[in-house]
Amino acid sequence: MNRFLLLLLPVLLVAAPTPKVLTPAMAVERQLEALNAHDLEGVLALLAEDAEASDLPAGAPTVKGKAVLRDRYAALLKGNPDLHVSAEAQIVSGGFVVQRERLKGLAGAKGPVEVVMVYQVKASRIVRMWALRE
Repeated sequence: MNRFLLLLLPVLLVAAPTPKVLTPAMAVERQLEALNAHDLEGVLALLAEDAEASDLPAGAPTVKGKAVLRDRYAALLKGNPDLHVSAEAQIVSGGFVVQRERLKGLAGAKGPVEVVMVYQVKASRIVRMWALRE
């Protein structure tokens, strides 16, 4: 009987439901997965209604609100059909996720573009994003 349970365990783990509460790292990872799948609604589902995006160094947010972010992400996906984003390194501290990301397939770019992103996550939703670019 123990052998049966050992054989059944992987099946149960695969069939386990997705957790409803995402850790900050999971929320950011799912956002990148949705972005790479060009799934606009999937990206937006991970953003808080009042999500903000800014460039660093920055003062006031350059983009504020999910509706404006919807337009920005829609334009990004439409204008870059080959877009792929990968996380090259990551640090998680509480509700903050800092990662170095590599963007490939950006229209007009001569090669991959690297950016450092800082995400603040609360209640499984990304509430703030900061981008540090060269």
